Amino acid sequence: MKKRILFLFIFLIHISALAQKTKLDSMEAQLTTVKDTIKVNLLLDISKAYVGKDKAKVISYAWQAKKIADAHNFPKGAAYALKNIGMAYYPEGNYKEVLKYWQRSLSIFTVIEDKVGMGNLEGNIGGVYFNQGADAKAIEHYLNALKLAEEVGDKFRLATILSNIGAVYANNLSNAPSRQKALDYYYKALEISEDNDYQTRIGRITANIGEILLANGDDEKSLVYLERSIKESEKSDNKEIVAFALHHMGNVYTRRGEYAKALAYQNKSYATAAAVSYKLEMLQALNGAGKIYNLQGRPDQALQAYNQAKEIALELGANKELTDAYEGLSQAYAAVPDYKKAYDHRLLLSAVKDSIFNTETNRKIVNLQADYENEKNQAQIKLLTKDKALQQMALQRQKIIRNALLAGLGLFLILAFMLYFNYRNKVKANWQLTRKNVEINQQKEELASQRDRQEHMYNNLISAQAQLIQAEKMASLGQLTAGVAHEINNPINFVSAGIDSLRHNFAEIMEVVEGYLALNPEADNQQQLRKLHQQKKQADLEELIEESEQLLRSIKNGATRTKEIVKSLKNFTRLDENSLKKADLHEGLDSTLVILNNQIKERIKIIKNYGNLKPINCYPGQLNQVFMNILSNAIQAIKGEGTIAIKTYTDDDYAVIRIKDSGSGMTEEVKTHIFEPFFTTKDVGEGTGLGLSISYGIIEKHKGRIEVDSQVGVGTEFIIRIPLILSETSKPMEVAAV
Repeated sequence: MKKRILFLFIFLIHISALAQKTKLDSMEAQLTTVKDTIKVNLLLDISKAYVGKDKAKVISYAWQAKKIADAHNFPKGAAYALKNIGMAYYPEGNYKEVLKYWQRSLSIFTVIEDKVGMGNLEGNIGGVYFNQGADAKAIEHYLNALKLAEEVGDKFRLATILSNIGAVYANNLSNAPSRQKALDYYYKALEISEDNDYQTRIGRITANIGEILLANGDDEKSLVYLERSIKESEKSDNKEIVAFALHHMGNVYTRRGEYAKALAYQNKSYATAAAVSYKLEMLQALNGAGKIYNLQGRPDQALQAYNQAKEIALELGANKELTDAYEGLSQAYAAVPDYKKAYDHRLLLSAVKDSIFNTETNRKIVNLQADYENEKNQAQIKLLTKDKALQQMALQRQKIIRNALLAGLGLFLILAFMLYFNYRNKVKANWQLTRKNVEINQQKEELASQRDRQEHMYNNLISAQAQLIQAEKMASLGQLTAGVAHEINNPINFVSAGIDSLRHNFAEIMEVVEGYLALNPEADNQQQLRKLHQQKKQADLEELIEESEQLLRSIKNGATRTKEIVKSLKNFTRLDENSLKKADLHEGLDSTLVILNNQIKERIKIIKNYGNLKPINCYPGQLNQVFMNILSNAIQAIKGEGTIAIKTYTDDDYAVIRIKDSGSGMTEEVKTHIFEPFFTTKDVGEGTGLGLSISYGIIEKHKGRIEVDSQVGVGTEFIIRIPLILSETSKPMEVAAV
């Protein structure tokens, strides 16, 4: 949204010139009655009136004004004509042509020292570079415009440029220093806007400040500025900014867990945007609502919201919002559950992310080409300016020569020699400029070649890293499958063997029971009873019943054990890597131990000393992977019999998990490298060296800390600290090897 609203100031200066067709007809009719500079100004007014309506007429009238201005030595008129031509190309996004004409216009304003025109062009050029993603060049031109606005005392332009600079830094919300710089400039712009009662600009700036404070995690201040933005924007009936602010207020309450209030703001944002057909704000509100539904466990409503968001994002080509929609759809389908659709949308998400990456790469290439063209145009402009100055000097010298003829032939010869000498200097300067251009082109080609090589090397490294991580995951999967198969096999065998024995016992018992059931109560059954008693004695019925009860208990124990193993496996393999969730760390540790029970067997004693840990906000499936990696390493470090001690407790605002083994321990040198990718002390083929590196990344994602204490021959202890209250803006702790 910011890019769409940020540079409206470029067009505000033209709005007053947009009149009814009758007024344009009247202005065009006056062209036959005016001359010279008056005609130039009239042509410029007509040209401005057609901006955004008829590109051909904008250019045609502007060129007429330029031609007359040049003929009457009216450089200011020529500069505004070039500016209008650039404006003709702006609505269609042809920034190459826009920059070409605006640079020429700026050059003329600079020569005649027109600071108002210079400031206007510097700000406009900065806006073009911002739209192209060339933030460094945008800042350079904005700072020039800022200085010029201060010199001429243009308060409105000061507020506008300060706000624009803030928007450039706000482009990188994931970077804390950039967010702070953006805030600094927005606060300055807000102060000027408040002093001069620029109501519309106050609404925009406070909305942007609220967005950055939200990214900083300062919910209270964010709400203050967003509420003020809504109040100021409603005064000027600016529904676009109102919808934007309402959406971010919903984001604040979502992060706080106040889902009902958050959903109300997202719905109000959508309704406000829909009333004026601002589709981007509608899309953002739908994504916000879908996220809330997922967090509430309402996948059907989430699917409805995200599917609407997806359609709008595809229509607008809004890839960033489209990634949010696909990710939300994947989570919602997984919760339904419909794992195929969840997987399909995960693939679509990856495709869009790849498209964004390719778009960014292409944009960088286009920016490099544009920079080259701009530098080339600058050089040509400087050369043209110098040629014009030389021509003016030549005319002046001709006048001097004409007057000097009256003074004598000798003075004429001296002046002729001076002209010849200056001509030779000009030729020499042109030759030096040509040689410099050749050198610049060669340097650019070399830089482009180096960039291509570096991108190729980077892509190769990314591919290799992905393959190794996949290998590590497959190795863990094989270990998990083998352990679970062995653990389930024993109780299943109990059930299978018990059922066969129980069936045999039941047949013998039923034979006796059927004999009793066949007796006629009214007949003399003494002989049959003696026979049945003998049969019961031979079958040892009491022992059969007792043995059957034991078999039933054995079958029940086997089934219970199988249920515990399946429950542990389910807890261990949670599909929640991308969402925070309340989880019991003890349950994760116990599930991991059940999975690894086949490796532990009878040789390793597990000592649990669990403290009073309440469920915490975390990524449970990823923490289970950390427990698996550390416990697997501990088991492998114990060659014979030994112990693994697990202790948990709270320390200040952190949950602490200590896992200590009595294995072989590590040297100081090994300790300094254990978290490095691909480092391993295992034999070739037994490990990739990524387990602890991945674990470190998971703990860092939780804003936690992992410490290692180890002595050779004594054992190793890993100490993990996880925040009891985890949010997306928590600052990560550092890793330490004790």
